[in-house]
Amino acid sequence: MNQDRKGASTVRKYVRISGIAGLTATALFLSACGSSTSADGEPTVGFSAGVLDNPFTAGLVKSVVNQANEGGLNMLPASNAEGDPAKQVTDFNTLITQGVKGIVTIPRDSDAIVPAIQAANQANIPVVTVDTAANGGDVYMNIRADNVAMGTSVCEQIGELVGGKGTVLELHGALSTTSGFDRNKGFHDCMQSKYPDVTIIAKDTNWESAKAVEQAQTVLSTSPVDAVFLASDSVMLSGVQTVLQDQGKWVPAGQSGHLPLVTIDGSSGSLQGIRDGYVDAVVSQPVDLYGKYGVSYLKDAIAGKEYQVGPTDHNSEIVEYEGNLADMLPSPVITKDNVDDESLWGNQQ
Repeated sequence: MNQDRKGASTVRKYVRISGIAGLTATALFLSACGSSTSADGEPTVGFSAGVLDNPFTAGLVKSVVNQANEGGLNMLPASNAEGDPAKQVTDFNTLITQGVKGIVTIPRDSDAIVPAIQAANQANIPVVTVDTAANGGDVYMNIRADNVAMGTSVCEQIGELVGGKGTVLELHGALSTTSGFDRNKGFHDCMQSKYPDVTIIAKDTNWESAKAVEQAQTVLSTSPVDAVFLASDSVMLSGVQTVLQDQGKWVPAGQSGHLPLVTIDGSSGSLQGIRDGYVDAVVSQPVDLYGKYGVSYLKDAIAGKEYQVGPTDHNSEIVEYEGNLADMLPSPVITKDNVDDESLWGNQQ
């Protein structure tokens, strides 16, 4: 992972997209200064999603929208950038021109979203990010799990499953997103320090199912692999399962030929995979808490409440992340011992 190369890419993205925001910033500021409330007097807020094509993001958006509408906010229908960072900037600008009182967003690209957030800042519209943080702009609060810790948890599970040696296929998400970057970092740092005899074949999926299938097909058919790590089972598990089945490697634990598999997200499919023995462990994201606290912080932002670094009253820690505050929610490791926990979002689908 070449951070200098990533930094150069960041500059290019900023230049390409900031022109859109810069040309419209003054108009957006003037148009957003008016009041925006529902007929019942509830503040109208918006939701900008980077993508809505998998169970995780669909469940997350549903959780946030339900919490907002039940919690005294009038949330507009969530916009879907369909994986296009430039379209998400346009979606953001549309919400600003509608004069919303606050915006919740799941950035598709942590760098590309910055000019849009800055435009909202100029219009005095607070922004809350959920799951994926932004790498700049004034964000009131990032509500997310500690993705470095997630990657570390996967490393520890796989390290034990392979006995501290062998080759692991890592299908990671886009490193241009904070979630993809941090999960990859946690996994690699842990492997290097705790399991130096493990070789990692890391392949980028850009958080896309088709790319995950392509990468899995290529690696698993040409290289000996002792375990697989999926950075998002919501996006990747179904397709990768098909690849493993076609290659005769979809075998339950305890039987000859089982290929250890550990994932992040905790979709219903991954939890069923644990029950059936095909998935060894899952790091579950707190989707219900994303919705609950995403809305809670947005209401606090509108009300002008201030937060500081430190422990919260809900078993998490507020830290500084990329110049903003982030509430790092806990993300439990799920195995056969706790897979039937009713509080897991995958068990509520």
